[in-house]
Parts: sequence; C-alpha cells; structure tokens
Amino acid sequence: MDRELIEISEEIFRNIISRLTLHLRFMDIAIDRYEFIPDTFSFECDGRFFHYNPITVIKIFKNDPNKLTRGYFHTVLHSIFQHPFLAGQYDQSCWDIACDIAVENLILEFDLDCMRLDTDIDQKKQIDKIREAVGLLTAQKIYHYLKDELTGDERKLLKQAFQFDDHTSWHQIRQVESSSEQLFGDETHDNPSKATNNRFDKASHDDGSADGQKEASDEEALIEQMKNTMKDWQEISEKIELDLETFHKEYGDKYETLVQSLEKLHKEKYSYEQFLQKFMVIGEKMMINDDEFDYIFYTYGLKLYGNLPLIEPLEYKETRALKELVIAIDTSGSVQGDMVQGFLQKTYNILSQTEQFFSRYCVRIIQCDMQIRDEAVITSAFEFEDYIEHVQVLGLGGTDFRPVFDYISDKLRNNEITELGGLIYFTDGDGVYPKKQPDFRTAFVFLEGNKDVTVPPWAIKYNIDEDTIKGEF
Repeated sequence: MDRELIEISEEIFRNIISRLTLHLRFMDIAIDRYEFIPDTFSFECDGRFFHYNPITVIKIFKNDPNKLTRGYFHTVLHSIFQHPFLAGQYDQSCWDIACDIAVENLILEFDLDCMRLDTDIDQKKQIDKIREAVGLLTAQKIYHYLKDELTGDERKLLKQAFQFDDHTSWHQIRQVESSSEQLFGDETHDNPSKATNNRFDKASHDDGSADGQKEASDEEALIEQMKNTMKDWQEISEKIELDLETFHKEYGDKYETLVQSLEKLHKEKYSYEQFLQKFMVIGEKMMINDDEFDYIFYTYGLKLYGNLPLIEPLEYKETRALKELVIAIDTSGSVQGDMVQGFLQKTYNILSQTEQFFSRYCVRIIQCDMQIRDEAVITSAFEFEDYIEHVQVLGLGGTDFRPVFDYISDKLRNNEITELGGLIYFTDGDGVYPKKQPDFRTAFVFLEGNKDVTVPPWAIKYNIDEDTIKGEF
C-alpha cells in the first residue's frame, strides 16, 4: 500500500482528533484511543483497531471534512457505550441499526459545527418518531422498537440513513465469546476427569511447536485482548460520566442525554450482576488453574520425552459460582408475562456470559400466586433457554409468598436441596410475607415503580429497571 497515502490519512485523523477534543475535552481519552490500520475498503473498529482505506479517507475528507469527523466520532461513541461487546446478546441486524441510531442521536444533540451535515434534518425527523415510541434513546430500547414494531423494509431504510461503519468485527467478538468456553475443556457427564476439547489435546509431542498448540495459544491471546479492550472502555465510559456529572454547570444541558444514557448503561451492567453474586457459593470448578500451573516444565517434558509432560495441569480451581438457586415468579394479575420472560432472560444472560455456573447446577423456577402453580428444574443452558422461550405464566390470582418458602424449607429438610445459594423472588411486592426468617438468603426483586414497597428486615430488596428487562426479549 502506498506509504504516502497512509501518511496523508494519518495526518487527517490527527486533524479530526484535534477538532473533536477542542470541543469535547471530557472525551479526550476516548477520542484518541484507537490504533489505525490501513487495510480495508470500509471503516471498521473492534474497540482497539480502527480499520480504514486511505483512498476513501482522503476522498471523504476532501469533499466534506465534517462527514469524516462525524463518522469517526460515531465509531468512538459505539466504543464508549460498549456496543461491540454487547452484540452477543442481540439479533445482529436489529442491534447494528439500533446502535447507529443511538449514537447519531447523541451527535445531533451535541450540535457541533465540525459534525453538521445536510442530512441532519431528515435524521431528526426519523429520530423524533422513534423517541415518541421509546423515550430515552438507548440502543437497547431502540432495538426492542425495531424488532417489534417495524418491518424489514423499514429497518433497511433506517440502516441506510444512519450507518457509517461496518460492524462485522462486533460479531466476530461474539464468536470468540462463544468459543472461549471451550478453552479449558468440557467435562463429560459421567466422568469430569475426562475433559474433551482441551487446549492441550492438539499439542504435538514432536517438539512442542504443533499447529494445534499454536492455534489454541492464538485464540487465548485474542480472548485476553478482547477482555482487556472491553475493560478499558468500561473505565473510559465511567470516567466520562463522572467528569460530566462533576462539571455539569460548565458543560450545560446539551449533554444531558449522554449522561442519562451512561447512567443507564453502568447501572444495568454492574448493579444486577453484583446483586447476583450474593447467591453464589465457593467450590471447585473444572478449569485450568493458571495461577498454579507451570507451563515451562509442562512444555519441557513434551519436548524432551515426546509424550511425557513433567507436570500435569491442575484441572480444578476454587471459585464462586452458582450450584443451586431458586427463582420464584409472582404470577398474580399485576405481574405481566413479558416482564417475567425479560427478567429470566436478563438473569440468564448475566450468569451465562460471566460463566457463573458450576458444571453441574440446579436452578428451580417456581410460579406462585396464592399457591404454587408450576416448578421447572433447570440443569443445563439448553433447558434454561428453552424454558425462557416457551414460558407460560400460570395463576393470575392474589399473592402469598409463604408457599414458596415452605416448599424450599421442606426440600432442605429432605436434603433434596443441599447447596442453596438463595431465593430470588420477582414480584410487585404486594402480598403476604413470612413472619419468620428462613434459613436461606432471600431477595425480592421489584420493578423501578415499586420503590416504596417494604420487605421484612431479613430480606434483600432490589429494584430493576423495566426498560432494562424489555431490552432482553
């Protein structure tokens, strides 16, 4: 590739970064974060590398500098809101469009001279229509609107109006996330010691430098890079929110939507995840213990003896995860079925993405109004996903929490439940509570509108945002 064209492109990007940081000092770290890679026909970014075609960059900047400045900032906002790293939770086409609309809305609200375009008026009209339907324009809420309310042709028109960059790399991240669970091997049901797909299975016993071993190493490096990039953008995003809240008077109200969107992002990402940590127990999990495993002696043995590693990898690591959990659903008339489905999906997404299940676990999902209407015993990801997809709410009577507590207590006495992390009860809060404290951790989860509900002093109370739940299905 022509070195002169690359140098001109790099100079253009330096110019764009200067223009943006002049107006957006609180975003300086985010704006100047990428490594520029001249190798594609389209603009593409995975949160670390910004891929571009030098000729395209030069042509766009020559014809309209604002268009390239805006497009670059469009990509930066994707990273700030961690859109690439959340892509695995959603349908690809709808998520891509929703993210583009969300960041373009922020750019329009910023109303900076260096990013104004002739298409702004048309975009505002389309955004106003969406805002009437969903309120605060976060990617998750827009996604739900696109998926449920619009036709495929309508979504295509929005894609043409709001797209700048190629999101292919986002969904490559999704594939890496899926494959990462295989890095340390799968336990067989009957014999956990017989792990398959272990990263050492393909290692050559010739000289320790086999293709299989190299592929596993490359995949691990890619996953580690992805995790570090995601962590960096989480920290950057939090810093931007803090700076905006600290210097709110200086920046004015034009960034109010940005602040609200960041608050919602951080609240959703951390609070409920931290809440679920309370129901995990300490135990040994089947995985390579990198903290104690000595790779030098292992590979030395393979190289020296051909088929005799000097030290076997430690296949268990002490960690906190879920073994047994009870999720109770209040199926009185005041709790809607779509909210139940969204709550279960939200819970499952967090637990599965952070690999917070032990290899053998049991989640009991109980539906109860005045009495227990249904119980599902979940022991695998497939069963959990299938239950969420086909769940039918049974009951729709009044609310009495006591039958669930009595049921769990009986299971504990009969040793049918032995390592219970606790009970999570999803409800509107209006019902009959037990008078006596149970022998297990209990939390009542309410929608945000039920903040004034009083629970017994021995119970945990947690409020979850309705929009957060809606974004899950």
